[in-house]
Amino acid sequence: MARGVSGFNGSALRAARLAASCPDHPHKLTVACLANQVGTSKALILSYEHGRSSPSPQRLADLAWAVGVPASTLQHGAQLSDLRVARGLTVAELADQLGLAVNTYRQIELSGILPRRRPGAFWDLAHVLDVAYEQLDEAIRRIPAVQERRECAAVVLDEVLASALEPGPFQALQDTSPPANLLAGVYRVTPSAASRVVNMLLSDLRQLALQRAQLEARRDFTAHSRSTQLYERELETISYRITEDTERVPDILERYLVNPMPQSCWHFLAKLYTAGPRGYPCRTRSSDAVTALQKAFDHYLIEEGLDRFRLTPPGVLFFLDTLPYYRILYVPPDRAIRPDPPHYGWPSFRSRAKPHLRHRLRVANVLGQDPRPHWDDGSWMTIQGGRSWTPAEQYTPSTTMVWHDDPPF
Repeated sequence: MARGVSGFNGSALRAARLAASCPDHPHKLTVACLANQVGTSKALILSYEHGRSSPSPQRLADLAWAVGVPASTLQHGAQLSDLRVARGLTVAELADQLGLAVNTYRQIELSGILPRRRPGAFWDLAHVLDVAYEQLDEAIRRIPAVQERRECAAVVLDEVLASALEPGPFQALQDTSPPANLLAGVYRVTPSAASRVVNMLLSDLRQLALQRAQLEARRDFTAHSRSTQLYERELETISYRITEDTERVPDILERYLVNPMPQSCWHFLAKLYTAGPRGYPCRTRSSDAVTALQKAFDHYLIEEGLDRFRLTPPGVLFFLDTLPYYRILYVPPDRAIRPDPPHYGWPSFRSRAKPHLRHRLRVANVLGQDPRPHWDDGSWMTIQGGRSWTPAEQYTPSTTMVWHDDPPF
């Protein structure tokens, strides 16, 4: 007898049923109608909805079809293996559909480590499992080995992060230090790679701590109560940023030391960035790197013209936001890359309007989260002179654009 799927969400089943219409009667889908459609009893459907039992993978697929939602919608707290079971696939069957060796796929389920020599493996996995990007990402994060790495990194770096936020001189993390060697063992990288990523994060935290200290000094020396209230709000905001950034450190280490973008993909993004708005010739249309980048967030990063590939406007921002990390991991393909978009003919980043939107987009880019909700079709962006930007806008090297944010570096 097949075991019930893990993480089944009975409340989600009930909500989906109440939102669905019965195909045989002019009313909402009742428990009795749902039981009739999937070939089971009304009592068992109620047992599913109240969380007393869990359906088999095949029954879960039938229930999802009957209520008109993906099977993954009826699960919560699921790991990658649970999504596979809910899809009714064995390890061997899923590995075969992905074109991976069984042991390679098993390593993904056990350790959350994607194969670096297979660009686009994550997007292929989401397609085969028929799940959204966010759900697959969350399922991988729930793998015990991934959680153990994150918890270990938080413990190892606790004192290091605390010292970075204290006033006074600060010494960067050395390659030979115990924390660097511990992180190297946890993430299976060199101590040098671990320390360089950590030091960049520490530098960002130091900058925020300095801004906080400056605001505190201004607040203490102001003579007006209204100004004091403004400083208090700014201090609350920057303190929240410091807390958020500190908590994100294990996530960033997991992103760039365990599952970074493959080197071939980053090299191609670098070529598109340095080529500017004119784009890069389509000589590599069929390469795995290009295909993987096209799959990423559904053509969000790059676009293909008649004879050239180009970075999309949000693709430029993605490259700039992740450049400091990948510049540590990979050697630039041709030459030193300048984090100065106008140098390559791209729009410049100048405006300070709505900086919170740019900050959210930057966080999503750095953490590898879905950036599309934060991009919002560029509606928060204007061209110099007050014109609104639209996706159909054509870019030329002389185009000057004003983005609502400070320079990214």
